[in-house]
Amino acid sequence: REHDSKRAEAHLLAVLQDDPANAQVYYYLGSLAYDDKKLPEAIDYFQKALAAKDDFEQAYYDLAGAQINNDEPKDALATLEKARAKFSTNFMNEFFTALAYVKNKDYTNGVTHFARAEACARAAGTNQLSGYFYFEAGAACERNGEFERATEYFEKSLKLAPDMPEALNYYGYMLADRGLKLDKARVMIEKAVHLEPDNAAYIDSLGWVLFKQGKLQDGLVQEQKAIQLSGDEPDPTLFDHLGDIYAALKQPDKAREAWKKSLALEPSDEVRKKIGPTP
Repeated sequence: REHDSKRAEAHLLAVLQDDPANAQVYYYLGSLAYDDKKLPEAIDYFQKALAAKDDFEQAYYDLAGAQINNDEPKDALATLEKARAKFSTNFMNEFFTALAYVKNKDYTNGVTHFARAEACARAAGTNQLSGYFYFEAGAACERNGEFERATEYFEKSLKLAPDMPEALNYYGYMLADRGLKLDKARVMIEKAVHLEPDNAAYIDSLGWVLFKQGKLQDGLVQEQKAIQLSGDEPDPTLFDHLGDIYAALKQPDKAREAWKKSLALEPSDEVRKKIGPTP
């Protein structure tokens, strides 16, 4: 409770020497490792907690969460299936199942389980339908091409958490990319940038909405700033956007150079078509 994880871990490990089958201690150790972003350790501890006590329901969900964040969505789905066989249908299982499917890029199943999670929470009368929940559900719908449904979820997300930068940026970018409600999109993205001024993704979104509004020079400045901030982890989308802005500014050589950089980072038929045939 004092957030002294090292001393807490030492005491918990001492307890295990006297009581090596203590599921609760393994669970606490897993939680500490998870908070410290030591995901493989967290997974191991949660698995040991379940080996000691296979009806430890919360440990299933925390194990699945660690597996999802460790890029092991199929393992997470297997964990959740074991929980589903033991316990009644509930919000936590459906929510983590949705997250696992989204991580596995199966957005259709992800959307289905987000809807089931929402129904479970409403039926139970709980307060689990947070801004974060609706943000994740909205993002899954957008990736699944369900834009109207995504809009509904993002609106709910921002009603509950009006200062969530992830939701502000994602919703604003979705509108901007489709050329819809550009003024509203810009306000949301600018708010996200204000909250996290060094976030390259948010500044890219600002450059993109300015481009969509026809403010090409302003968009160019923001896009260049986003690329600079991305540093050692360049994003192909940023260079793709930069190329589009240069093309609109009638600077084809710079546009092709930017698109080539995008292609070097990630193959894309769409970007390749913009460059055209090599002379």
